[in-house]
Amino acid sequence: MLLNPLADVRFLQGLTIGRMQSLAPDLQNEAMLETLALDIIKCAETENVSPDSEQVKISIACKLGLRKKTYTETNGETDGITVAMIDAVQNCNMPLTEERMLFWHEIMIPKTKNGKNNEVNRLSKFMRIKKAVYKIAGREKTGFRTLANNEILNFIIWLNTENRLDSVVKAAIAHLWFVTIRPFGDGNARMAGIITNMLLARSDNTSCRFYSMLAQIESDQKQYHAILEKTQNENFDITGWLLWFFGSMKKALKATDTILLNVLRRSKFWKIHNKTPLNNRQRLVINRILRVPDCELKSSTWAQMAKCSPDTALRDIKDLIKKGILRQMPQGGRSTTYEMTKF
Repeated sequence: MLLNPLADVRFLQGLTIGRMQSLAPDLQNEAMLETLALDIIKCAETENVSPDSEQVKISIACKLGLRKKTYTETNGETDGITVAMIDAVQNCNMPLTEERMLFWHEIMIPKTKNGKNNEVNRLSKFMRIKKAVYKIAGREKTGFRTLANNEILNFIIWLNTENRLDSVVKAAIAHLWFVTIRPFGDGNARMAGIITNMLLARSDNTSCRFYSMLAQIESDQKQYHAILEKTQNENFDITGWLLWFFGSMKKALKATDTILLNVLRRSKFWKIHNKTPLNNRQRLVINRILRVPDCELKSSTWAQMAKCSPDTALRDIKDLIKKGILRQMPQGGRSTTYEMTKF
């Protein structure tokens, strides 16, 4: 039952990694930035934080040494997720230790106004008793009776132990195991996502991310929670969970086509306009609308994205119309919209 779906995932995985690695280095970096940014944004959204995608990409590029460090408007919380995600992926073959997990949690969880971490809402060094409770036949039954500390240590030992288990299967089991233990008072979903990405990077045999499992999980939230609850309620028969995980991973791998097309589209545009004089606002907004095929925008949208006045936005737009990059749509008045010309 599991072999054929797993084989399909492995085939698509090899195909995707091979295709991405055949790109020129600059395009590889673009695809990786797109994917890592998507992972970080989805990771942040699990706790109702919505970072700016362009600023997240700039932050990642700076941390990976792909561009000079610059000021970005990502908040400390998002920046913490970025650091943790990059560490997990770039150092995917390093052991997962209790100290490493605690470090990730420290930098990902926002601080209170007095500057102290919210100790009340998190388990201190995993030493509080934590029970995984689930319902069977209309009554509650304790799934784990051990200290969370013992259970998480069992998890860490298992994760770091070399065995014959397929690495994609290991990533699926690790995700399920961690979200069931839920060792922290908060941030468990983020941590599970980072650990999953670390193990998938191992399975890809590369520290470059070219597909986003976290984005796929986020898009299937109802199914995700339903299969988790079902698995936890049925004596932890994980067959259904593994099938769901493999299916979601196939969708994530197929979604790389969109990422690749966007990367190639932007590359083509900037090759054509590599000598066209453009200001920083124009470059910022153009990069954003290049990611959305057939995107229509208004001057108010431009002003919001570029963080400038409506008059400045309109001057930027008119300049791009003269240069043949934008064109005005037929309708006028307050609903005047613009789109990119074909290239």
